[in-house]
Amino acid sequence: MKHYYNIGITMMVATCLAATSCSDFDDYNEVPAENNVSASLTLWENIKNNQELSQFASLVQKSGYDKLLSASRTYTVWAPLNETFDFDKWSAADSSDLRFKFIENHIANFNHYISSPINERIQTLNSKTYSFEGNHEKGTFGGVQIAKSNVPGSNGVLYTLDGEAIYHYNFYEYLTANQENDSLAKYILQYEQKILDENNSVAGPIVDGIQTWEDSVMILENSLLNDMDADIDLEDSSFVMLLPTNEAWLKAYETIKKRYNYSKGKVISENFYMDKTTFKQEQVTDEVNAAYLSDSLTRQLIALPLVFSTKNWYNRWLEGVNPDFNDTLQCTVYGKFSNPDEILRYKSAEIQMSNGMGYVMDSLAFKPWEWYTSYASRSNCNAYKYANTPVSYTVTNLRSDLPAFDFCLPKLFNTGTIKYERLEPKLTSSEMSIYYNINSVTAGTYSVYCIMLPPDGDADHAAYEPEPEMLPSLFNASINVFNPETSKTMELFFKPGEPTPLKEGPKSSDTEGKCKEWAFSNDINKLDPVYLGDVTLDVCYRHLTNCHPTIKIAVPKLHKDVTGKYSRILRIARVIMVPVELSKSNQ
Repeated sequence: MKHYYNIGITMMVATCLAATSCSDFDDYNEVPAENNVSASLTLWENIKNNQELSQFASLVQKSGYDKLLSASRTYTVWAPLNETFDFDKWSAADSSDLRFKFIENHIANFNHYISSPINERIQTLNSKTYSFEGNHEKGTFGGVQIAKSNVPGSNGVLYTLDGEAIYHYNFYEYLTANQENDSLAKYILQYEQKILDENNSVAGPIVDGIQTWEDSVMILENSLLNDMDADIDLEDSSFVMLLPTNEAWLKAYETIKKRYNYSKGKVISENFYMDKTTFKQEQVTDEVNAAYLSDSLTRQLIALPLVFSTKNWYNRWLEGVNPDFNDTLQCTVYGKFSNPDEILRYKSAEIQMSNGMGYVMDSLAFKPWEWYTSYASRSNCNAYKYANTPVSYTVTNLRSDLPAFDFCLPKLFNTGTIKYERLEPKLTSSEMSIYYNINSVTAGTYSVYCIMLPPDGDADHAAYEPEPEMLPSLFNASINVFNPETSKTMELFFKPGEPTPLKEGPKSSDTEGKCKEWAFSNDINKLDPVYLGDVTLDVCYRHLTNCHPTIKIAVPKLHKDVTGKYSRILRIARVIMVPVELSKSNQ
């Protein structure tokens, strides 16, 4: 967002007086010759001489614009008639508000005559835009009825109105005015910076070795809105912006901040990796300013999805265009939200802005997994132990008779294309361990799945014979996480039938019962998302450089009574952690 504005009472008038018409606008600047006394008078003289405009004339004179409307520069004025607007309000307004919000709101550059029917957008001197519609007999400006049209003057044209064109804030002005939603305003406005534009400013004398400026043109930048691609100060844009009340902001803040918990600022994890072909394990650490990072990210996540451009195809239905396509909203940072009805259900008021519509929100009802948390996954292992080198395959022709992949994550895989790793123990008698580092997950509870492909899932398996391997795989699973209470890492073990992992894991695989007690197996008749359990992460790993939880998939030694019933070969397409809110909503 970049906004230019001037400091100093005289600058605004001086700029207008200094500007000259270019040849491209000759047609606008030519006043039609009419046998009318007004045609030989200036706009200010026509306004001053009209008794029905005495209230407007007094405000024009008070603001200093009588001089502007007496000059040679060509303007169009839409002047509200006496008693059709709040004269007392504008008489009591400070000079800045009077000029910007009222006088400039009714004046535009160049001649704008109504002859044949028109339907235009007019930009007034304060950069607001208003509809200008109708014909010389019946027209409107900003939705206000025109009482008299096309009154010619020597430096422009005058219209009289049955009321004032209502001034509306643009979104940035609304926030700057510090309306009732000041939690949002304070957050956004702290990112603004004003920079002097020396090239367009008028230099004054040097005083005590310091350059002074008679008229200072400032550039206002807001880095947050730049990152959001949200030019909410531009009058020619069109947005819908959600404006959470202070209560809604606080509720969202408390909810999100729990997911961005960095404990005391020091997080530790075990890093499993391969040094060429050698398995390695090391402890890694991240140290952050926990309070600052948590607060900063939380506020950012509340603000990022609030602005929606109505020029975006997904959002056109907000203005009544393509009303049937109303199942998605897309904010300016390209996040998509699939529950518009639920989101807008908490709209308590609408505020008309000059560049869109503001919705006052009593609650922000974005789905958590589309907002402040998301699923995390890994398709290739980071390390392996007692295993042959994993081989990656791409299945481009998935067997059509496999049951449909009915899972809570849309577009997890491309239709008919599955990538997977084939993992096999180095020795038939050894255990095999595979490690998946899961990056960028927030604190909270996740449902953990290991997605496995059946041996004959590839319809084009000419390069191999799947029949000898047509057995379900048997494997154990655990996760390594950081425990902020002990400031140490810990391994938690998944167990079939247990909703959450346990601190104590399998001890032995000497008997068939022990072998299968902790083991999971897949259904070889489908692409199987094997559910391991729900795990709660006590700290946030997102935005950390080194640390992450690690999921371990282990193939145990098989008891002789189990041999021939299960395979020790794994075909893992992906290991994923799904926010429990998402997995439960799709159960």
